[in-house]
Amino acid sequence: MRLHRLLIPVLVFVVMVVLFTFFASKKQEDKGKNVRNFFIRLYYEGCRGNFLIYADALMQRNFFKRGEIATLEFDVSNPSKDDWKVVFYLAPFDKPSIRFKVGEGLAKAERATRINLEVDTSSLEPALYLIVAEIEGQGEFTANTEPFRRTNLETYPWLLAILDEKVAWSSPKDGLPELRVPEGLGVNIHFIKPSYLEERDLDMIAYAGFQLVRMDFFWSNVEQEKGFYSFNGYDELTKALRERGLRPLYILDYGNPLYGGGQPPRTDEERLAFSNFARAAASRYGDYPLWEIWNEPNIEVFWKPQPSVADYTALAIRTAKAIKEACHRCVILAPATSGVDIEFISAASSMGLLDYIDVVSVHPYRSSAPETALVDYDRLRSVVKGKTIVCSEWGYTTGGTYANRVDLVKQAQYVVRKYIVNLLARVPITIIYDWKDDGLSPRESEHNFGLVSHHWRGWELFFIKPSYFAIYNFNLRLAGYAPTKFLSLGHQVYALWFEKDDSRKLVVWRAGSTSDDSIELELELDAREVELIHLFGFRENVKLQGGFLKIDVTESPLIVVPRP
Repeated sequence: MRLHRLLIPVLVFVVMVVLFTFFASKKQEDKGKNVRNFFIRLYYEGCRGNFLIYADALMQRNFFKRGEIATLEFDVSNPSKDDWKVVFYLAPFDKPSIRFKVGEGLAKAERATRINLEVDTSSLEPALYLIVAEIEGQGEFTANTEPFRRTNLETYPWLLAILDEKVAWSSPKDGLPELRVPEGLGVNIHFIKPSYLEERDLDMIAYAGFQLVRMDFFWSNVEQEKGFYSFNGYDELTKALRERGLRPLYILDYGNPLYGGGQPPRTDEERLAFSNFARAAASRYGDYPLWEIWNEPNIEVFWKPQPSVADYTALAIRTAKAIKEACHRCVILAPATSGVDIEFISAASSMGLLDYIDVVSVHPYRSSAPETALVDYDRLRSVVKGKTIVCSEWGYTTGGTYANRVDLVKQAQYVVRKYIVNLLARVPITIIYDWKDDGLSPRESEHNFGLVSHHWRGWELFFIKPSYFAIYNFNLRLAGYAPTKFLSLGHQVYALWFEKDDSRKLVVWRAGSTSDDSIELELELDAREVELIHLFGFRENVKLQGGFLKIDVTESPLIVVPRP
């Protein structure tokens, strides 16, 4: 009887194991079969051999140095009873009507099928391409379908970027940048001591030709015991930037729990402590960084409980004096206002701020096109007593509910145009916000300002957005060129000549929207033909007729290169 009682649980256990094994094997056998819904998604994009940029097969990326082999893996769920033929094409992002086949596969009936492709990029011109999947009887697809659109990264179009050489330009590492491409162009980052993946961020920042990197220089990180300063993290970041020919723009900010409960400094003791911290930083790094005093003190988010021009100006003056005592050649920027806040800057000027700083910095955020900033710069010049104006932060988001939300193409157009607008306005520094998406939610505006995607940890993903390629292409084609002559051609059409030595290139674009996607323009040029370089790298040669060039002008800046 005792043996019988012992055998029962053993038998039950054995039966359970047999049943589990049967159903598990059955599930494995049926895996992919009898699918109910159609979907297609890009499962993997990267390089698994012949590396020319990063020798990491696990790293997913959509950019390739010309000559690498791009590997693409797509999952296609086919609920029908017939197999589907799937044909894949690449289309220049500038000219999607042009396409060429790069592979095909078969989506098996009643199951999900993984289709693998390899693309030899040595046969492709450097440009940004859209990947198109044409599925028999289902239509064309250029992005993931549901249920694979949960994150912003998953909603982006399938892109394949072929990079040319790195932008070759080295700006002086002291003083103010000159009005020359790509001097004075930079991005915001949000890390101090670079991790393995953030080292790659810095590589790609330098590859695109950026010269400046703006980052918070946190008081609370540096002074964690009164009177003692530790620069751990910032030493490593500064070294990493210097190795890549990048110059830091450090923002001396925010409160410190050791003083005033972490609120912005308001008393003499707190201002003295902050200025001593700034003096220590300037003593350590000298004039290699540009130094900015605080970030957006004119809004409550960064100056709690409410902004005070008087308190900020008192802090900025004391801090500027301390920096100059440590390093008289250091360049000091302030007040870094949110928007072009004429009232705040005028009030600070009346309190003596401009006598102690070198440059007036603003963040000309707006929901309108970049060209509208030209009027704001003109108004600002009337109150800054001849001081140079710089743009130390400006961006457009591609998600969420902010008023400056735009789509991916418009973000790319605006990234290049705000740089051109600033050059046109003789604003020598343009810092683009932000380097990378700060998160994965398509509903959070702060997650979507980046030029590149948020990097998923684990199986690492590093995908560029169209805006990265657009500014890379602009810098690559115009490195070393300086703006010389502006042409206002009516109908919100702008043209700006750039020159380097005896070479000239014209950039033409349209601001604002009309009922037409483009405007036909006729230009008289001293040339037989021109090369047209489009925003995303597509190039074509056009012959002039009777000395006149006829082109369609869109909101995408077009580089016109005259040929004798």
